[in-house]
This record gives sequence, C-alpha cells and structure tokens, in this order.
Amino acid sequence: MKKKHFMILGRVGLIYYSWLLVVLFLCLIFAYESTKAINWLAIITGILFFLLVLYTYFNSYWQNNCLKLPFKRKINENKQPQLISRFYWLTIYQVKVTELEKYLLLRIEKQN
Repeated sequence: MKKKHFMILGRVGLIYYSWLLVVLFLCLIFAYESTKAINWLAIITGILFFLLVLYTYFNSYWQNNCLKLPFKRKINENKQPQLISRFYWLTIYQVKVTELEKYLLLRIEKQN
C-alpha cells in the first residue's frame, strides 16, 4: 500500500506549524532589517524553512497500520484512521492512538 501524506490539525498541528512559521518570520525579519544587498542570514534561514517543510511533508504519513508524525516515532495502529468529514477534495480523519492521544489529519484526495 502506498504512503498517504497529510497535514496535522488540532492543537498538536497548531503548535507544530506555529514553530515552522516562526522560522519563516525570522527569515523575513532578517531580510527586511538588513542594509546589505545580499543577506546570507536571511537566505540560510529561508533554506532552513523550506527544508523543514519538506521534512514535515515526507515524515507525515500513514501506511497500512503504521502512522508516522514528523515529531514522533512510528506508531503501530491496529485500525485505520476514522473518516470524520469530507468537503470536495479535503478529507479529515481522526486517529486515536490512546484515550488521551487523538490526532486529526487533513488529506487532499479525490472522491471515488
């Protein structure tokens, strides 16, 4: 079975993507506050942001009974994610790892 990539929603996703945006805002601050024509610190921070976005995309997936989050190890789950809502191409799933750990996942997929 092929990997199904997703975006994390809920509190966990808000915290994780907020940290990604902090790196992007630092890049913009370094770029605008510089008096040089080429600001290497802003370029390096921008490259770091894009590397973090790629890392997030390639390490957020579920495959068979395995859920992988970018900030955790693989979680072996016996059941598939439960479909919560569907709106055009957006699909929201919920995964219950434990009673306290619940993740909402957003996928872009065509309806069959």
